[in-house]
Formats: sequence, structure tokens, C-alpha cells
Amino acid sequence: MNIENGSSYEIRVKDHLETYWITYFEGWSVENQKNGEVLLCNSNVDQAGLHGALNRIRDLNLILLSVMKVD
Repeated sequence: MNIENGSSYEIRVKDHLETYWITYFEGWSVENQKNGEVLLCNSNVDQAGLHGALNRIRDLNLILLSVMKVD
């Protein structure tokens, strides 16, 4: 699968994040949802940026719920 440059993505992780965690996801909007999940969005991310965010989620031991490419 080839991920195009400049694609939009939404990543969902379990449990709310404190505001200082936003620095770990530079370039991504981070929004705590009412259902307890966190929504990370980036409207212009390439493959390296997407994998970087996923690696940070792994390194921070966060629970990944979903990754979705958005039109």
C-alpha cells in the first residue's frame, strides 16, 4: 500500500491525555473526546509522519484504537 504525500489521517487512542502530551504529537491536533478516547488529526501528513506518530503512540504505551485515512 502506498500512502500519498499530504494525506489526511485520524488516529484514535484510548483514555484522555493531559495537555503536556500534545508536545509529543507536533503537527497533529489532539482532542479529548467525551467517550474517553483521544482523536489525533493531521490534514497534511506523509508516510514518514504517520509512522512517526504511530511509533510515538507505541513508545508512550498508549492503546491504539484506529487509524483512518480521511478524504
